[in-house]
Amino acid sequence: MINYYPINEELARRAQEMNSYFDYKAGSATAEYRRSVDEAARIAEEQKRKVDPIHHERIDRLLDTYARRLADNINKRNAIAARVPSILVAGGSNFPVRKKEKQNRADEAAMEEWREIQGLLDKIRGTGKGGISADDPEAVQKLKLKLEGLERDQESMKAVNAYYRKHKTLEGCPGLDPVRIEKLKASMARDRRPEPKPYPSFRLTNNNAVIRQTKERIAELTKRAETDYEGWAFDGGEVRMDRQANRLQVFFDEKPDRDTCSAMRHSGFKWAPSMGAWQRQLTDNAIYAARHLDCLRPLSGEQPVPEQTEPVQEPAQGVAAGWKFYIIPDLKTWANNGVDRCLLEYFPSFEAAKARFDGLRGEPYNSEAVEPGPDGQPPARLTLGIESADGMSAVDILHVRQGENHLTTDFTRIERIRDDPAVMDILSCVSREIGFDRVRVWQREDGGRQLLSVVPFAEWDNPWFPSATPGRIAAGYYDLLHECYPSLDDESSRAEAVAGIVRSLQKGGAAKGSQMKLAIAAMTVKADVSEAVRERAEGLIKELAQYQKHAGETAPSREYRKKSRER
Repeated sequence: MINYYPINEELARRAQEMNSYFDYKAGSATAEYRRSVDEAARIAEEQKRKVDPIHHERIDRLLDTYARRLADNINKRNAIAARVPSILVAGGSNFPVRKKEKQNRADEAAMEEWREIQGLLDKIRGTGKGGISADDPEAVQKLKLKLEGLERDQESMKAVNAYYRKHKTLEGCPGLDPVRIEKLKASMARDRRPEPKPYPSFRLTNNNAVIRQTKERIAELTKRAETDYEGWAFDGGEVRMDRQANRLQVFFDEKPDRDTCSAMRHSGFKWAPSMGAWQRQLTDNAIYAARHLDCLRPLSGEQPVPEQTEPVQEPAQGVAAGWKFYIIPDLKTWANNGVDRCLLEYFPSFEAAKARFDGLRGEPYNSEAVEPGPDGQPPARLTLGIESADGMSAVDILHVRQGENHLTTDFTRIERIRDDPAVMDILSCVSREIGFDRVRVWQREDGGRQLLSVVPFAEWDNPWFPSATPGRIAAGYYDLLHECYPSLDDESSRAEAVAGIVRSLQKGGAAKGSQMKLAIAAMTVKADVSEAVRERAEGLIKELAQYQKHAGETAPSREYRKKSRER
């Protein structure tokens, strides 16, 4: 059922008379408002068909909020428009210019509010697609429903692959309609593997990783619900466990000094003015952090919680040692800090984060055409980032902007992240397993001013992490060449020379890579070459080998022609 809110027809009529010579048609403002609400209701019903029924209540709530706020905004804008007549209606004699300027400013503010209200339609479209927050009282139930769906998908994919393996066709496969069969055929036609399958192995592996992660979250949240947390008093305040809000809260009797505030922030606590407390999500790690802060040491004789020798550590796997991953399903809704913004989703391993990323990457909002942001670039939507195990350092590393993966170079500005070899391994792994299309680079001009430029990732002279791209290989080759032969005199600048090597490498492919490997080997034969240069040369040859392998896989095959007898 749609709730329509009243539109002040008298205000609408006066606004029309103040700004137009045409007569107001009675009821037109209400009719226009209802058309907008009906369109929002259509979007809501369409979204309901796509998501689990557990999300329907939230969609209805968003729809009602849209209808109510839109009615208030229309009435407000009509009231503003009725304050001062248009100069075309009133004429220029004794026209109240100052009042008109004030009216224009009020109208701009109301128009900005209208744009914010239209953003609720995007929230309706995104409901049910984001992650499940631990703060949600129905989180366990939602995760169980999600797990059932993931397990059904896993069994369905395995059954389809088995049917294709046996019959070498998808025709007649149980559970597949003709449309789905055609989509799978098209996907297999694009697959470069020798024997493509309807569902490649990585799809099954990624889905299985998400299943394991979902089971772990269900177990963790179930255990948390059964744990009886108790607070404690300390010298100058009290620690409380708010189970309903899922927050560990620290209340000080007086405003703490700067060192105490710094210690609280470094331990993951944030100041919440609405509560008058420092707080963070109620977890075992939060309790461990609070118990080991000197400023929160319990009064003598009090034992706040059962002893725990070590904090609960997220399992670090592969390249992610010391780091965990997070995903923001839609940075656009997260950044506006609204009530219904999507939440950060944390993952203990790259495999789990990649599985979630792959699941969200194909969503339509990641590729929709939108107006560029203040920086002249499409706004960032799906986001992948990393955070240190202690929670003190975090940075986005990948933004999806209008269908392309953009590497963000914010990590170069944070010393702790920039100098950590594990982070460079993570970036190399993301480049290899997910891939970057472009990179956002800040370049310094002669005047010292920094300008943002967006360049293809393959052509970027990446000095930070192994990526086996033409740009990084070309820059490494250029620097190695000039270090081994300092007397070389170039007519062009380094940037121009590197760009030329990139073009040559892209054009020559694997064959050009072999020539460069021979040239690098010849450089290191010199007796005066240092050990550091030899190590760099070996690393560059390894990256060239990876690039050759990729170039060989993507190069078009040539048809073999037998020579004629005359030759």
